[in-house]
Amino acid sequence: MSDVSRAESPLVLIPAYNAGPSVGEVVAQVRALGLPVVVVDDGSSDDTGERATQAGATVLRHPQNRGKGAAIQTGFAYAMRCGTSALITMDADGQHDAAELHNLLAAQAQNPDSLIIGVRSFDPQVMPRRSRIGNRISTYWISLFARRLHHDTQSGFRIYPRRLFALPLKTRRFDTETEILLWAAKLGVPLIEVPIATIYHGGHRSHFRNWEDTLRVIRLVITSPLWRVDPESGAMPHGMTEAL
Repeated sequence: MSDVSRAESPLVLIPAYNAGPSVGEVVAQVRALGLPVVVVDDGSSDDTGERATQAGATVLRHPQNRGKGAAIQTGFAYAMRCGTSALITMDADGQHDAAELHNLLAAQAQNPDSLIIGVRSFDPQVMPRRSRIGNRISTYWISLFARRLHHDTQSGFRIYPRRLFALPLKTRRFDTETEILLWAAKLGVPLIEVPIATIYHGGHRSHFRNWEDTLRVIRLVITSPLWRVDPESGAMPHGMTEAL
């Protein structure tokens, strides 16, 4: 892993909002593996961008907070311009172990056109009860509507193949990751799940807004059967609802 060349490496994208205390260490761990890193500073009011730059990341800035989904889409657009074949997403709060990139990349090397997702164990000794329950509920319904089995739909530790960079995404917040899962299933992009560690830090504060973001995801899932794939483009929606 340490001698992976930039030309052959997927790009690592880290969406970040007020992640100054943690983002520098996350970037440093990934850069130590020889992988290029892009941090999308999503309108932070702290020193997120500065710390990411100091740790060796390329930083793209939103002038104001637009949401995690918007940050992912900015990363997709950047990856397309760079010509990279795959984009890895990691959270900025240290909940993903950079050392486990090796396993995700090994799966991606064997399945280069697949969506790779790091799946946590849901160990009750590590993952908070509210997170376990919410994830199990969302995973059940997303699997049902996607018509294929998922085990961790809320994991942000993923590798997206280039085919998914140009999706006609309508969402901008936490529901974007769900929207991508549903589109990947509809487009027949294979799903590969890789076990990863469950890491929660004391004092961690999620930016997920329980009721509002949950309602966004529910509406997205139940309207997904209305989406239609244009046979010429492969990913143009017809009848898709706008984001809330």
